[in-house]
Amino acid sequence: MSSLCSIQFVQKRWKVVSTFAIIAMTWLATILPVQAQGADEELVRIWPTNNTTILVGQRFDLRVESLIPAQSTPKLESITINGNNFTGTFRQRINEQLQLPGGSIEIGQPPEGSNLFGQTLRNWSLPTPGRYEIVATLNIDGRQVSARNTYRVQPFQKRGQLNKVIFFVGDGMGTPLRTGARIMKYGVKDGQPGGYLQMEQMPVTGLVATHSLDSIIPDSANTAAAWVSGAKTINNALNAFPDNTPENPLDNPRIETLPQYMKRRYNWGIGLATTAFLTDATPAAFAANQRLRFSYEQIAQQYFDFVRDGWALPETGYRSLKELSQPVDVILGPGARHFVPNEERAAEFRDTVFRRDNQDLVAVAQQQGYTIVTDVNSMNQAPNDRKILGLFLGDFREGAALGPQNIPSVLDLLIARGRATIDGRGASQLNPPVPPEFATIPKLEEMTRKAIAVLEAVSPQGWMLQVESSQSDKLAHPLDPDRTLYEVLTLDKSVEVARQFVAQNPNALVIVTADHAQGQTVGGTVDSRAIRENRIDLNDAMQSFGDAGFTTYQDTDGDGYPNEANPDTKLAIGISARPTFRTDFLTDDLNLPPSGEDGTEPNPERDPNGLLLTNDLERGTTVANHTGDDVPIAVQGPGAGLFTGVMDNIEVFQRMAAIISGVRNRQDLATGRPSITATETES
Repeated sequence: MSSLCSIQFVQKRWKVVSTFAIIAMTWLATILPVQAQGADEELVRIWPTNNTTILVGQRFDLRVESLIPAQSTPKLESITINGNNFTGTFRQRINEQLQLPGGSIEIGQPPEGSNLFGQTLRNWSLPTPGRYEIVATLNIDGRQVSARNTYRVQPFQKRGQLNKVIFFVGDGMGTPLRTGARIMKYGVKDGQPGGYLQMEQMPVTGLVATHSLDSIIPDSANTAAAWVSGAKTINNALNAFPDNTPENPLDNPRIETLPQYMKRRYNWGIGLATTAFLTDATPAAFAANQRLRFSYEQIAQQYFDFVRDGWALPETGYRSLKELSQPVDVILGPGARHFVPNEERAAEFRDTVFRRDNQDLVAVAQQQGYTIVTDVNSMNQAPNDRKILGLFLGDFREGAALGPQNIPSVLDLLIARGRATIDGRGASQLNPPVPPEFATIPKLEEMTRKAIAVLEAVSPQGWMLQVESSQSDKLAHPLDPDRTLYEVLTLDKSVEVARQFVAQNPNALVIVTADHAQGQTVGGTVDSRAIRENRIDLNDAMQSFGDAGFTTYQDTDGDGYPNEANPDTKLAIGISARPTFRTDFLTDDLNLPPSGEDGTEPNPERDPNGLLLTNDLERGTTVANHTGDDVPIAVQGPGAGLFTGVMDNIEVFQRMAAIISGVRNRQDLATGRPSITATETES
């Protein structure tokens, strides 16, 4: 969703998952030996994750902790780095942090009486490239127990003229979704694709593995964190690691992201444009360092580098987090609920949810010089030479799977603008009608164009922008395949905006990838007309193999989207890892959730006469699931050739950083040796 959980999960299940349940789940994660190398590592652990590659000067928290309560509180015996004693320095830094207000939080100290050891040296870094072996030894009930982690420190020194990185994310956009979107847009002619998506026209393509530290099936938090910090962590974590103080999800060991690193060292700008609520996992990964992706109000504060007692993210105990944070210059998306203080302000965005601390983060943004915009017109008219916060309407229709915190599908935006239909019916003819306010919501490509313009003006020295089409995941979860493919097309239109920009600005790197795949595939075609006219049994509706033929989507106005969601012959998308649901293969007027409470009974309000498809995953999942498939990556710009082949998602971080530091050839990737000089201009 930017997530493993659908909006249905967030809206319904989050209400019933208590704080104690979250703590229990977090505690379970802390005691799992996810990086165990032997028996001792089941008792003592070091963060960051073993075998992490860290940039020269990249900040991270070095934490040593015990995992199982002892008979008495364990004590630190020693820490060595490549055999050299680091114990005194570590203890000195810990004591300095303890002198700060809320010092026990600053060091991540376990509760008194827990008989656990845990100390975190905050915002540390390693100054020279090489391999570092860190060994920490604790005295646990008279026994010396050690853990050992190895890190590679990658060289970094900015070289060359590259000063722009545009990172596109199609959430859940595995290869089948790209293929389906291409067929929807271009069809097939003479047995060949009638055209290729913008992302498919980029010169370099590779494959990215997506597994998390605790599962082969990832979520959007840890995958996005892997791209931007280079560290593996567990599901639901954003540039932070689990620890043995689960009662506080804000004190966990953290690691600096590449956008934070570039802003701190080179004053680069940071931008976010998304169709998800702004504090959702994928956008948050660029600029937040939180163990729980559900810490929405805290994430929103981090975007402004704003901590203060009395707020969700307080100052006492979190000075190290403030020092790590970097303000985001461009923030465009929905989800005002995590920024506004009360019901009245939430109602302005057709929502009923607001900040639980009743604080006004929009006012803070105004005080910091942001222009506040709420629709496509005010966004387009906003000055480019000021930071910008866009808070847009979500899908506030009653029962909609996306909910008022997420921008409606681009199909519904097009219908509101009179640019698309469902069965020939326009906005006022659908049930329920598409609200006219949807016409005021910017499309992702419009947000992309504005984000680039503002970043160019406020950060001419350099910037990093993340653009996310979230609904390719959020609409895949509730099994709305037609709208899902439209979301891939809106991402591709945004890629087109970026490629037009970089054609005139060659010192830019453009990357298009996905955080994970979904269990959807192009299964064949269906005869929409026969279904509408009740001339075919739904059991026989899908045509595959040689009977599939070709689709009849048309883009008569040339805006890059099909004008009709249900042409006479349309794609049939097969869905695995799914709950029980009914389908009539046609585009629904409203994207209702598919299932009931446990995923074994279909939603009676959705396609009640449709074909019954039973669940093919464990009971209790009410939405379709992520998969562990590799996802494609497409790259254009200086050093793009580094992204060929198969790689893990943490290597995306390593290769982005290598390109910024002047590496252009694959043979130089392992050593970090620059291929260009510090001032060389590239064509």
